[in-house]
Amino acid sequence: MAESENPVEAWVLMAMVNKDMDDFDYNNALLLAERLHALDKNNDAYRFLYAKCLYLLNDYNGSYSVLKSANAIPCRNLFARSCLELGNQPETNNETRQTFWREGVKALTTALEMHKRDFPKVHYWGDDLSSVMIRSHMPSKGSINNLLGELYSKLENIQGAADHLWQSLNDNPFKISAYTTLCDIAPDVIDFETAALPNDIFKDFTQDTICLDHAPPSQQQEQFPRPPSTSVVGITLKDPQPSLDEVEPYMPSLRNDYQDVSLDQLRSLVFFSHKMKDSDITDIQPQRSHIEERKDMEIDMVTQDIDKMKAEEAYKNKHGLHKKPPAEKPQHLQVELMQDADTGLTENTPQNQVGPSSALRLQEHDLRETTKPSGKSGKGRTIKGKRKASESVSQREPSEAEKLCQYFGLSLNAGSITSNTTFNPTIILEAMNKTIGVLRVVANGYMYHSFYRCREAALALQQLDDSQYDTARVLCILGKAYYDAGDYQSARVFFRRAFCLAPWFCDGVPIYSTCLWYLENELELNLLAYKMKQNRSHRYEAYIAAGNWSKCAKGGNEASKWFQKAVEYNPSRSYGHALLGYEEWEKGNCLGAKLHFANCMVANKRSYLGWYGLATAYQGMEQFIQARTLLNEAVRLHPCHPVVLGTMAEVLLALDECDEAYNYICKALEVRPSIAAEKLKEKILQAKDALDIKETTYAMEE
Repeated sequence: MAESENPVEAWVLMAMVNKDMDDFDYNNALLLAERLHALDKNNDAYRFLYAKCLYLLNDYNGSYSVLKSANAIPCRNLFARSCLELGNQPETNNETRQTFWREGVKALTTALEMHKRDFPKVHYWGDDLSSVMIRSHMPSKGSINNLLGELYSKLENIQGAADHLWQSLNDNPFKISAYTTLCDIAPDVIDFETAALPNDIFKDFTQDTICLDHAPPSQQQEQFPRPPSTSVVGITLKDPQPSLDEVEPYMPSLRNDYQDVSLDQLRSLVFFSHKMKDSDITDIQPQRSHIEERKDMEIDMVTQDIDKMKAEEAYKNKHGLHKKPPAEKPQHLQVELMQDADTGLTENTPQNQVGPSSALRLQEHDLRETTKPSGKSGKGRTIKGKRKASESVSQREPSEAEKLCQYFGLSLNAGSITSNTTFNPTIILEAMNKTIGVLRVVANGYMYHSFYRCREAALALQQLDDSQYDTARVLCILGKAYYDAGDYQSARVFFRRAFCLAPWFCDGVPIYSTCLWYLENELELNLLAYKMKQNRSHRYEAYIAAGNWSKCAKGGNEASKWFQKAVEYNPSRSYGHALLGYEEWEKGNCLGAKLHFANCMVANKRSYLGWYGLATAYQGMEQFIQARTLLNEAVRLHPCHPVVLGTMAEVLLALDECDEAYNYICKALEVRPSIAAEKLKEKILQAKDALDIKETTYAMEE
């Protein structure tokens, strides 16, 4: 990046802006960043800091516009993040959303090309580990690939997303979010099962496979921003202007002050337009897989069917073939605390309690293996005796702690430490391996959960010690796994514990509230909804919890109103669409149910709930062939759900495919026995015998 020299005033402003951001005083940081940007509007370092303030204040349009024509790698990375957020805005239409995400892809693709040219091939971990105190504006290749994978996923280019997420993990195995995203899209990744597993990715480092040094000066990337210079003038003040009392106030006339715009200037405006032609965007490689194309065809089929049903309903309404629905009574959506509901979730975990109580560990002897202590004690290094008063402080040998401080970029007693200090790399290596070991276990658990293998997920996470196990994220993974297995009672215990430990961690609240609705636990559901009402940072989860409580306690149409508020607040999340679909189906509104389930599928094409819900809608309308097509995808995504397998058996029975129906109901019973499944099995056997008799009779007649 070729930048002009920076005046000292610029460095003063940059220091103050960074200090304000460290203090979370974003508004003041923005005011100072505006003055910095005014010094040189073409300086990428100034633009980056100005756009960063805008981004932290959720002004994504501002950061997008400021960085539109910036070329530096940090600017392109932040520009892509702004594109991602702009595409996620609920009021953005689909065409504009796709344009924003494609622009982000182009910016990151160019940044990766610059990485290949400007960055050393060796990963110097010393530079990363010194980030405790030293700020680094330059994003790593792992971070860029992680963001690029998220953008590809938004564009439904699943294979392209997977490739970049693998590259992110290859560059930096600490990018655990890249692996969780991979697990989320795994059902549509063709080569996921043959790719590396968590044990291969999150493996221990060795001194032969890692470089703990800092990059030598000859290979260091160009500093961002450039050092200050006293020869450059940054801020100048003009001579005092006459006071307002000495001049006549006026409003400049646009007609007199307007200057003609040249054709070249008009052409240059194209580069600042947020619209980009497809030819301007680099090709997204690799191409989309056959799984994605098949899903698009099936969704198009459903969309056409919904449009046809809409036309038929409009025709009936126009000609008076429908009765006018009764006027809805005005409803005041409120969540009030019920009597005796203020117990349970309000119980706080004692500070000295390391792990969960035995009552909360379900089937401890079956699920959790005994965790053996490592046997290593963290004995600190002691120095016996007193130093001599005559010993020179400037020449003393630094302690191990001081060496580590110097390695991590901490300048403690820098003048008293010799310049050629060396540290024991074994200590750093052991700390890194302990950290990567925890990530490896969590990644294994998340992977099994993504494939709906409940027991394997639970067993994998048992390797964590109590302090790591008893965390909201781990417990929510377990809760979701049990929910997807249809075990709502066990799921409720894990979700309850997670919410007690960290009520601000709300990822599992929507499913937690659904489990409570299934269990008809009205008091606990009311308390959860009441607590979530006070959380303004998680309104989507609060609306879902309120809807489930309304459905459990009040009935009527109020639950749909809450779910609709959730969908309007964040239409990109699929769960609210699925709940709305089930609400409409219960009312007998086939068209509304199809529409919501289709929206669920579009929001997340890997959610079995959308495919299954839409299949049940077609099943209820006795359109069994269409139902079977959709159920095939639901079973592919979640091959172990007893309800999904049982529904497939019902559909196949309706199509007189008794042998295949029998296989599915047997699989459902293997997963979880139930009276309903046993009755369906008997019904299938009876139909199978009747069909055999019919075929035998027909053969004899022939």
